[in-house]
Amino acid sequence: MEHSVKLARLPKKVVIPERLRERMLFDPAKGEILFRGFMTKCTYDELAALDDDADYRRALEHLFVLTSEEVAPRSKSRGAVATLLVALASLALAAAIFWTLTHQRDEAAKSVPTAAVSSAR
Repeated sequence: MEHSVKLARLPKKVVIPERLRERMLFDPAKGEILFRGFMTKCTYDELAALDDDADYRRALEHLFVLTSEEVAPRSKSRGAVATLLVALASLALAAAIFWTLTHQRDEAAKSVPTAAVSSAR
């Protein structure tokens, strides 16, 4: 998988290491830096050490994040699962409150003594 990030210019000090030239390149015509595959933290550190230019570092960080998502993609289902669990918990709580309220009324009705009133004189 290839990932690219906008970068207007590659800093003069940055020379892509020979071992990474098949995986990383800068396209000045498009104004992009491109990386193929997963970028390890060691590779990121090596590339970051080449120059402290803010735009270069920002682009490199963005590439690092993009290639990391390739290995460990963000799970969209986590949010759905969390939402479902919250909904189920809310439903269970509402059911428990409803049951408690109706059960207390039934118990209260059973415990009220009834009195017989006689109107004989």
